[in-house]
Amino acid sequence: MKKSLALFLAVILLVSMIGTVLAECNHSWYTVSTTTKVTKETVAHPNGCIIYSFPHTHVLQKYETTVISVCSKGCGKTKTVTTVTYK
Repeated sequence: MKKSLALFLAVILLVSMIGTVLAECNHSWYTVSTTTKVTKETVAHPNGCIIYSFPHTHVLQKYETTVISVCSKGCGKTKTVTTVTYK
């Protein structure tokens, strides 16, 4: 009886340790680096657009911002978020 109880408790302990290791990092994050790349992009409107009805092109500036963050608790997780905006 004592051996089976000890084995049962050991299995519970092992499962909880594995769960802790595999758990997703839900702590706060701090930013390590932020980079912004600006490029010009030409958009052609062969049949016109909502503003002008004749064929023309628009030149847009594309801003691609990449933010790299690291978990604050030292769990070794990093995340990269890239956002793209046009002006």
